[in-house]
Amino acid sequence: MSIVKRNQRKTKATIIGVDLANGPDQSVTAIVKNGKVVATEPSRAEGIMDEFDFFKAAMDSDLAQLKKFSHIEDKIAYKAQAIESHQYLDYLRRYQAQGTNHQNMVLAWVVIWLVDLGHWKTAFEFLPLLVTQNQRLPGRFSNQDWPTFLIDQLYDEGAKHLSKGRDAVERSQVINLFTQFIQLLETHQWRLSELIGGKLYAMAAKLEQSVFNLGNAYTYGTKATALNDNAGVKKMVREIAKTIGKDNES
Repeated sequence: MSIVKRNQRKTKATIIGVDLANGPDQSVTAIVKNGKVVATEPSRAEGIMDEFDFFKAAMDSDLAQLKKFSHIEDKIAYKAQAIESHQYLDYLRRYQAQGTNHQNMVLAWVVIWLVDLGHWKTAFEFLPLLVTQNQRLPGRFSNQDWPTFLIDQLYDEGAKHLSKGRDAVERSQVINLFTQFIQLLETHQWRLSELIGGKLYAMAAKLEQSVFNLGNAYTYGTKATALNDNAGVKKMVREIAKTIGKDNES
């Protein structure tokens, strides 16, 4: 048995009285008068906050287990297994569908893990919820907002593939991730600092330019420069403008 699976078993064992496969206790409390059951009420474990408590306990245990790993590969494998075996995504989709709104560290950490695992599209599904509810980023990310966090991570992902050349960019489909994120950003009109906004559009421009999508590269590069004159794509925008016959005064 792998070290990841052994620790996964330990995680389950630490959540006393909870069956992670079946979810929270579904028992009811009976109200008895004159020796007869006159009504039943849901037990506390059926409440919204109790479901949160249940999954928070699982997450607290998972976070403790992760600290025991020294290799990134083991941490990545553990996160992937934890998301599946603890059914975090099922819980978060219920949380979202119910319209529940409270500070939810399970939601925050699962989205961070999804990004770590490269499950970007699933992470994007929860981004509007995170922003609308003003969910706080945990730990070392606490000084950021969610769009900024995603942009920093996306930028690194884009730079990684860009450094390997056109074929790597095309195989990775990282441009599709930037397109999807930018659509989210513009649809919801999330406010960004000029520095962060320029960073996003500059990388999008470089990626598009690397696969010769010059129209898109020009559009993104122009936005990047408009937001931050030092975004690093001014020369590229001028060169593209000449190639595609666009007037550009930058």
